[in-house]
Amino acid sequence: MSTSDFDNHKVDHLFLLIGENPLPNYVTVNLLLEKDGTPYLVHTTGTETQAKRLKNILDKDEERKGFLPAQLISLGKYESDAYHIQDEIRRKIQGLKNGKIGLNYTGGTKAMAVHAYRAVFSQSQLDTVFSYLDARRLEMCIDREDGERIRINVTPELLEVKLARLFQLHGLELKQKPTQQAQLPKLATELANIFKEESKAKQWFDWFYNVFREQAYKNKSNGGGEWKSKTSLLEVSTPLEKLPQEIISAFKAENFVTPENKLSLQQVEKTGTFKEIKHFCKWLDGLWLEHYVLEQVKNIADKQIEDYGLNFEIPIKGTRDGFEFDVSFTRGYQLFAISC
Repeated sequence: MSTSDFDNHKVDHLFLLIGENPLPNYVTVNLLLEKDGTPYLVHTTGTETQAKRLKNILDKDEERKGFLPAQLISLGKYESDAYHIQDEIRRKIQGLKNGKIGLNYTGGTKAMAVHAYRAVFSQSQLDTVFSYLDARRLEMCIDREDGERIRINVTPELLEVKLARLFQLHGLELKQKPTQQAQLPKLATELANIFKEESKAKQWFDWFYNVFREQAYKNKSNGGGEWKSKTSLLEVSTPLEKLPQEIISAFKAENFVTPENKLSLQQVEKTGTFKEIKHFCKWLDGLWLEHYVLEQVKNIADKQIEDYGLNFEIPIKGTRDGFEFDVSFTRGYQLFAISC
């Protein structure tokens, strides 16, 4: 499928119903609006914020792609008022001098969709385009009065939505740029592989909790605990005899092992892989799984995935910590979030 499949259905004036999720509107503008075309964002009081946010994004120079600035059409509190909805849209259409008109009714309420359709249809010409983005089938549907709807696959290569842009559409800003480079990917892979065998997984847990943590972790009297100070951690040198051979070899490959066959945190620090040595301790304590997953995502990114990363920290008003995705990626305009 190529952009040419959409060429016959592109319009100069595109009316879009704005709901709580502005992503379908963003997708539709990029697929069905001609260069020098104008998007009209039809919203209610309840979706005014979403409409203004979408307008700001579409009006930015890097996003416009030749589009004219988006226009806002407010229905106020009349989201189900047939007369008001039709009157607002008809008046806007009647003020247009020329150009092909389209209506995409993916967003908004059912009442808005029905009455907006009636309004545009009453003013429509033969080339008016009525469209709907089918989220289940990933298809842009072109509805016709004289035949079955035309279905056009929205394949990933047609529209790439970056993760940062997708979050912005929902009013969310990332605290920092997500990590795209996995830490110690080969070691993480070996750790993942040993969990395929119960005996080797048990060896790992026995070593980590009964040998490594005994040296590196500081238990508190109240039952809690934390990793020891940097000075103390740099003195940690842990025997490896009880570990599966694959992990010992992986540690050696990273230059973490002394000639006495011990895991040395001083050696780990010398490699510069981690900003703080306690970060390596946390990595061993389970964060390695996130980096393993990131590496698997990265390995298929060239063929199937547009944008990817690790640790998406997103602040939300009214909460102390917001929320975080461990690993996320987009394929076309779809978001995939993985919790580890």
